[in-house]
Amino acid sequence: MEALFVVFSMLPFMLNWSRIKVSTFLCFQVDANMKDRQKTLLFFLLMGMSNLFCAAPIPPTITPFPYTVTPSQTPPTITITSTPVTPTQAPKHEYFVSPSGNDSNPGTFADPWKTIQKAVENLEAGDWVYIREGTYEGIQGGWVFQNSGTASQPIVLKNYPGEQVIFRITSATAIDHYIFRCAINPHNPVSWQTPKADHIQISGSDVIPRILSNGVESKMGIVFQGSEGEQSSAIHVSDCDNWEVSGVDFIETAYGIFTEKNNWHLLEEHSTDHWYVHDNRVYNYYRESGMQFNGNFNLIENNEIYKVSDRLDTPHGCQLINLLGNNNIVRGNTLSRLGSTAECLGILFEWDLSDANLVEQNIINDVPVGIVFQGGDGNIIRGNTITASLNPTGPGVKVASYDNINSWPCNDYPGSGSSAEALLPPNDPSHPDYRYYYEPRNCHSMNNLITGNTIIGFDNPWVMTPVVENSNIFSDNILMP
Repeated sequence: MEALFVVFSMLPFMLNWSRIKVSTFLCFQVDANMKDRQKTLLFFLLMGMSNLFCAAPIPPTITPFPYTVTPSQTPPTITITSTPVTPTQAPKHEYFVSPSGNDSNPGTFADPWKTIQKAVENLEAGDWVYIREGTYEGIQGGWVFQNSGTASQPIVLKNYPGEQVIFRITSATAIDHYIFRCAINPHNPVSWQTPKADHIQISGSDVIPRILSNGVESKMGIVFQGSEGEQSSAIHVSDCDNWEVSGVDFIETAYGIFTEKNNWHLLEEHSTDHWYVHDNRVYNYYRESGMQFNGNFNLIENNEIYKVSDRLDTPHGCQLINLLGNNNIVRGNTLSRLGSTAECLGILFEWDLSDANLVEQNIINDVPVGIVFQGGDGNIIRGNTITASLNPTGPGVKVASYDNINSWPCNDYPGSGSSAEALLPPNDPSHPDYRYYYEPRNCHSMNNLITGNTIIGFDNPWVMTPVVENSNIFSDNILMP
């Protein structure tokens, strides 16, 4: 029998979903000898199932209601750091730490040190330290590296291969029981400062999965573990640059990683920059963010961040990642509340310094709101999959701009008395953050490009509110119910 390949261009068959028109094409094959009535019935049956029969469906180009966007400017070119190359140079010295060791030992494999404190006090550029299996209790103020590495010879801290190391936060209620800390803040007393330790690498290698004391399974070689309601961050750093953190499990912490920007209107730059954070997991956090990066030129890649519990100890809102800086890349991460009912959104861009960042190829699941701009210009959001929780409270992407208010998020000005004052550069074009804050300084989210994303389950795929800023572009996104 002769077969006919029939293509019906169904016009004006339109899908009216979320007030968006999508042209649909129907492809199927019928037998030449089929009776006309049978062909007709088959045609209408396949009209309702067209997506199953199109061998090569054409993704729609969607203009969301109610905005017709005519951009006033082209989004600026982003200066993106390339993927950092982990140095492979052999260590200058190898040291070892073990619960059975002694700090009066030379730190060799046969005669290891006992404490992490001994290691951070003695490691120099090019030195590696292997931590043997066991639990090490942190200290108030956190362990502090006394020296810096270099680009070719970082200071490296690793678990011994095949052995799991647990760093325990020893207080759930105190806010200063970090695991590692590095703090350069010109606003604080000298006694609060630490040495500026750059080029530090904390790198865990996988082990056979173990069940931790709180019942959580972990396969990471390095575990930072707190307790229920933990108020201390695992890693808390200000103005210490070029750290690499990988292969780490952050279990029940306030934040997994919190980095600060402390410019305080001074000409000298105090930002936490050029970090490479990859292949880690945050599992259950209790403060505002699973990870927060107040810095520039950082690469946050292939991490898993899960909220998990319903408990949230903050009046300031919650998100899985918070970005407050420029030229950062957030790529290939999996972010999810993982069943938590806490009102935690996916990614937050905060204040007028959150400019020229790239967010791509992330999976953001089970969130009431996907990505939110509360300030931030010239960012690119592309190729992400954003899936709503069962009862979303907002859109897939929210772009917020404001006129004539001085409360959050427009309280980032000198004299505001808000925590944002710490972030601000001086009104001097020579400061590296000047153009990102002052050009323009208007509490609008402008020139952001949201393209090629798959947005699932939100009543509104995107919203611009309360001020509609038409320089933002929302194009070529796939929207699904």
